[in-house]
Amino acid sequence: MQPASVIWEKSLTILKEEMSDASYRNFIQGLIPLGIDDGNVFMLSLPREKNAYGYSNELQLTSLRHVYMETIARIVSNVAGTELTVRFNEPTADEIEMPPMPDGYCECPSLIRRYTFDNFVMGESNRFAYAGAMAVAKAPAVAYNPLYIHGGVGLGKTHLIHAIGNYIHASNPCAKILYVPSETFITDVITSIGSNTREQLRDKYRTLDVLIIDDIQFIGGKQSTETEFFNVFNALHNANKQIIITSDTAPSAIPLLSERLKTRFGCGLVADIQEPDFETRVAILNSRIQQDSLDVDEEVIKLVAEHVTGNVRSLEGCLNSIVAYADFTNKPITTELARNVLKDFVGKDGSKRPVTLELIRQVICDYYDVTVEELESERRDQRIARPRQIAMYLSRSMLGLSNPAIGEFYGNRHYSTVMHACDQIEKKLKSDSALKSNIDDLIDTINNNKN
Repeated sequence: MQPASVIWEKSLTILKEEMSDASYRNFIQGLIPLGIDDGNVFMLSLPREKNAYGYSNELQLTSLRHVYMETIARIVSNVAGTELTVRFNEPTADEIEMPPMPDGYCECPSLIRRYTFDNFVMGESNRFAYAGAMAVAKAPAVAYNPLYIHGGVGLGKTHLIHAIGNYIHASNPCAKILYVPSETFITDVITSIGSNTREQLRDKYRTLDVLIIDDIQFIGGKQSTETEFFNVFNALHNANKQIIITSDTAPSAIPLLSERLKTRFGCGLVADIQEPDFETRVAILNSRIQQDSLDVDEEVIKLVAEHVTGNVRSLEGCLNSIVAYADFTNKPITTELARNVLKDFVGKDGSKRPVTLELIRQVICDYYDVTVEELESERRDQRIARPRQIAMYLSRSMLGLSNPAIGEFYGNRHYSTVMHACDQIEKKLKSDSALKSNIDDLIDTINNNKN
């Protein structure tokens, strides 16, 4: 095997091509190859001085481990010609030459770091929204304010707005950026009213440099929330601070929303995202295959792109099923195997067989031997509560529905109940292999409509 220094030098060339200049300088440039331990652990050390944007070693280490590790491992393995894992060695306090962080430096924990412009697949269906998002990222509160992106579930709206936030933060670490789902804003307003803390609420939102709010349609008809958001909007807009909004529909079509908010939402740039066309679907699949280092023939990719014409989540779900089926049966991924899986995703006329809330609920009931009435009841014993939590989790993860919509379906429950249920399942999945196996079985059954 080549020395670690040679592997890393070749890998840097590839990493620089795959990543944006900001991401490369911020997180990769300056990493030091230490060697290869135990034959398959590629050791890298963080730089002993601050990186390009002044981020702390702790923040850089977190980003490397949770965002870039898989990409680095894939590339160094390809260069070395053998599978390698990557480990980062943080310099000791004596080794680090770290000047003080710039005054006003702000963490942005609400941003999802893995959502960047680098891994967003652009096509005709989202080109206008992508261009608007990039313009805002490069010139916040100058290019378009507000930026309003709308489109159906699973088309990339959330990815795009987090990419904007991450880009702005990389360029200006002192920017105060907050991403919130509209449900969180609603909860904040309700809490502030009940606890008489309206001033604290206003301080939280009106002192931001960038406010990113997802699924704004849910504030429609909630008078106190609308009023508070109207005031927040005006305060930020008048102070030349950037506002970024998403919704499932255009401002004028949001039910029960006041005219004054509809007017303000439409005063910047309104861009929609459509379902991806064939070429974009192929690009999305190729991107996913490259990220996961999968071995999938081009003909299989085209076959999937031709038959699955819904949103990005449906497309990736179908690819996951094909890969899983190949793993389970220990067979190569061929067009014949893909057709066998695809027949469960599409009807006889070629249309997609939809996954619905009703289907998910019925599969859960059959799997756990509970009734619909029990699932929607107030009972909290484990025999009922666990299937109910899983049903809510799958409804959100597979359909991308909002917490209020899921709560309404499952016995008119408050959306906070759905949030709690999904959080519980996500936490347990990290350590409970039996639960993961059960959920994998349920997803396979739902996707294949074996109810």
